[in-house]
Amino acid sequence: MKNEKWSIKCKKGDFEFIMNTFGVTACTARLLINRGKTEERDIKEFLYPDESMLYPQSLMRNLPEAADVIDEKLSSHARFRVIGDYDADGIMSTYILTDALKKIGAEADFYIPDRLKDGYGINAEMIDAAKLDGIDTIITCDNGIAAVEAADEAKKLGITLIVTDHHELPEVLPDARIIVDAKHPEDTYPCKDICGAVVAAKLAAELLERRNMAPKGKGVLPYLEFMAIATICDVVPLDGENRTIASMGLKKLNTEYLGSVDDTYFSSSITNTLGEKGNTSHINLGLKALIDTCELKDRISDYNIGFVIGPCLNATGRLDLAARAMKLLCSNDMKEALALATECRELNQERKDMTFKETEKAFQILENSANIENQDESAVLEITGNANLSEKVLVVVLPTCHESLAGIIAGRIREKYNKPTFVLTGAKEGMKGSGRSIPGYNMFGELQKCADLFTKFGGHPMAAGLSLATENVAEFRHRINENCEMTDEDMMRRVELDAAVTLGCFDEKSVEELNLFYPCGQGNPTPIFGDMNVKPTRIRRIGKNNNFLRFNFEDSKGCRFQAVYFKDPEELIDCIAEKYGRDQVDLAFEGSPNNIKLTLSYVPEINEYNGQRSIQMKVQGFLF
Repeated sequence: MKNEKWSIKCKKGDFEFIMNTFGVTACTARLLINRGKTEERDIKEFLYPDESMLYPQSLMRNLPEAADVIDEKLSSHARFRVIGDYDADGIMSTYILTDALKKIGAEADFYIPDRLKDGYGINAEMIDAAKLDGIDTIITCDNGIAAVEAADEAKKLGITLIVTDHHELPEVLPDARIIVDAKHPEDTYPCKDICGAVVAAKLAAELLERRNMAPKGKGVLPYLEFMAIATICDVVPLDGENRTIASMGLKKLNTEYLGSVDDTYFSSSITNTLGEKGNTSHINLGLKALIDTCELKDRISDYNIGFVIGPCLNATGRLDLAARAMKLLCSNDMKEALALATECRELNQERKDMTFKETEKAFQILENSANIENQDESAVLEITGNANLSEKVLVVVLPTCHESLAGIIAGRIREKYNKPTFVLTGAKEGMKGSGRSIPGYNMFGELQKCADLFTKFGGHPMAAGLSLATENVAEFRHRINENCEMTDEDMMRRVELDAAVTLGCFDEKSVEELNLFYPCGQGNPTPIFGDMNVKPTRIRRIGKNNNFLRFNFEDSKGCRFQAVYFKDPEELIDCIAEKYGRDQVDLAFEGSPNNIKLTLSYVPEINEYNGQRSIQMKVQGFLF
């Protein structure tokens, strides 16, 4: 829309070589070159990922040694506890390790922290509780790399601690028996940006393969779907091994989890184990139930994982306990699994309703039209002052908002206004907050400049979390803005197009080839194209609440296509009317000739309706 800066990727490469070698269109060759894929091996691995592209777990520093310790403890009948995290990656990691330990005959249980009571990651209190429960060995997953205090407590109490994590290393490492983290400077594992579930699956594979419970080099395959869900939900770069994991996991979900299940699945005798000799045909009943409950029937995509399955899992850790999601994944009875899956979906719907309400409240505050009835909120806002939309960094106070929603709301505010955003909520002691950034603004680096204001903070350039006293909020808002050196141009939304292509240049073959680039995400953006001087011959409102738009477009060469627009229709209509006049907008809605010409970005797709296939454009944005 407005305040956007569009550019076209213009990387150089041998188009003819790619087209001739792989039999693809020039459009596909352009997309590959834009993603830095110019060598034959890289292109093959990108377009056709398979299990041969998965790296051996033995390459990961300390992983074989971690398996050695587990073997040693297993021989002495030690009791194990897996401690994970309450997000989708943590849940999947916890499930994978717990499942593998039980398969090899270990007496093992798990604990996932309560977000409100325990906070993030393992702590000394969890070590004390484990000691009381007779636990000998704790294995962390998706956390633990910064747990110095917990490690010291474990050593004091004689508990063996094995840390498996994927986060950046702090200056001081915990004094654990073994640390497995591909980001360790001495680790030579080729893919550094794996999620926690992949680390867990690599350790699980080592344990299974040592006992011939999975073929050599194939121990991770039973966990592909869990690894893929975690990889997509944790927004790690979808390139290299991560892309292979996501692609293979989605393929497994689509081939084994869709469709009706046989009556035998409703028997409690069916288990989630590998079976003999590493049989990978068993599906996870809990995951199957969740897919069915979410009504995913035709195809499971990266979008379905990121915006349907993942949020249902995350909702348990936000509004309840993530142990509920673990109970779902560990269920061996389909009827029980369906009931648990329904609870997860209902929790997610509650989370969405709460998020919508608080996001609207945040927008009202930012637009200086808040209607706050709660006296506690009014009192806090007297101290902090309303967030000012003219500021470069937005700090929004929502005292009664559930703290687990702060990051989601910050992301939505950031998306609407394209400004770094912090959302602060009430906590037991003072305020807690989450921030979401924009390219060019190092959020964690900027927090470091205000470190004296916080009781706790952490994060990375694009996201952060913090805790502070209520009386420090106003000073935080002042200093975080005073320190911001971004110019107005820096804060313009950047839109990178793969190519400028008229709508009529696409045929079914070139659109179908775009499927080779999915799954898309961080490090592998959705292919997006641009066209200018496009005429809308008709505009219609569609959707249950008339909240979407359908266009009939004619491009500069006279080719006609349909397109859909799923973002804010009123904002778009107002922008068109401002430039061309309300009368021209009315003509477009009537399907009459008009003077409107638009520059748009879009993603082509195949639309199937009543057995008919046609090319449809999904409009991403307009430039005014």
